[in-house]
Amino acid sequence: MTRALARMLSVAMTASPLLFAGCMVAVRNPPPSQASAPPPAPPPPPPPPPPRGGWRADAPPPALPPPPPGQIRREEVHQRNEERRAEHQAEKVERQTEHREEKAERREERADRKADMAERKEERKEERRDDKAERKAEHLADKEERKEEKGERKAEKKEEHGHGHKK
Repeated sequence: MTRALARMLSVAMTASPLLFAGCMVAVRNPPPSQASAPPPAPPPPPPPPPPRGGWRADAPPPALPPPPPGQIRREEVHQRNEERRAEHQAEKVERQTEHREEKAERREERADRKADMAERKEERKEERRDDKAERKAEHLADKEERKEEKGERKAEKKEEHGHGHKK
């Protein structure tokens, strides 16, 4: 039992300054009966008169304590991220502009090729019309020639066979 009591007392003694901070004060000065009276404290200085126009008219804003290093680092990271984001956005706009320009060039080239093809197609059509008209003219000339030949042969046959009546 004495051990348990000793343990409890040691715990109480170590925990008592935490629980009863005002009760256990170490006094280094002599007791008041032996000490002389301390000199009276000087009165606090009066506050300065307010500036004209109110307290906040010309007063600079109160200085804020410097932010902790972690917050400074955080702000630097945010700032760098914003700069990177802005750079990325600028590059994206530039790429989009280049893409639009290239697309416009491709459209112009395609329109030029289409116009060239239409022109060549029209030329081929014209050539085919000319060839067809030429073949038709040749065919009609051949037909006329055959007709004349046939007429001549018929006339020769008539003369040979004497079917013609002479007057």
